[in-house]
Amino acid sequence: MIYIQSNKDRTLAHHFDCSCALYGAKDNAMDYRLTSFEEVSIGKFDMGIKGNLFVGSTDFMREVFKRVGIEDVRLPMNSNRESEVITLEEAYKRVANGNKLFIKPIEITLFTGLILDGMQHSCLSDLPKDTEVMAYEPFKSKIISEWRLYVHNNKLIDSRNYSGDFTISPDYEYAMSVIESNRSQFPCAYTIDIAVLETNENVVVEFNDMWAIGNYGIPNDIYLRALRDRYFQIINSK
Repeated sequence: MIYIQSNKDRTLAHHFDCSCALYGAKDNAMDYRLTSFEEVSIGKFDMGIKGNLFVGSTDFMREVFKRVGIEDVRLPMNSNRESEVITLEEAYKRVANGNKLFIKPIEITLFTGLILDGMQHSCLSDLPKDTEVMAYEPFKSKIISEWRLYVHNNKLIDSRNYSGDFTISPDYEYAMSVIESNRSQFPCAYTIDIAVLETNENVVVEFNDMWAIGNYGIPNDIYLRALRDRYFQIINSK
């Protein structure tokens, strides 16, 4: 059974990614059920979590993992860019004199990664000053196109442009070399965000785990299979 996160009254999928999983299940005649965060949080599925697939937001999935004793699911990987954990307050101080920082939240549900350059960002306005972020020095050259590459069982299964000029594609030979160099240490399903710079150089922006990413348009059945395999890899590691 596939349990897909819904709104509180279980009438609609929680968000777009949940809808993709739902239609992937429908297209493949898989049994599914909409379920709310509240149902999981009260322990309704404690006895059945290991045998069923759960799909939902990062908060929803962390609650599922917690129910089987997995408190923290972190990727054993990074983009090989120098980084450090600082507070949002410290990040603002560093850009006050005209510098720039690429930041992403430690709590991945708060906002997507962005370049902090002194401009106001609405997604940050209500966050406490002590919110922890991972801070990176920005790339030396301007980013002109960004792509999300989806990897399943060490194979590139799809790629989607999510920012910048969609007519400028990433260097897929470079992408395959990244996949190959991390073959033994990465999970069975994950994504690579690659930026194409103004100099035509390709660079890794970040990696993300399949259970905690946005589907930017890959086919629903492919997305669901990758989610399924990564979910059970995590659950069975306990």
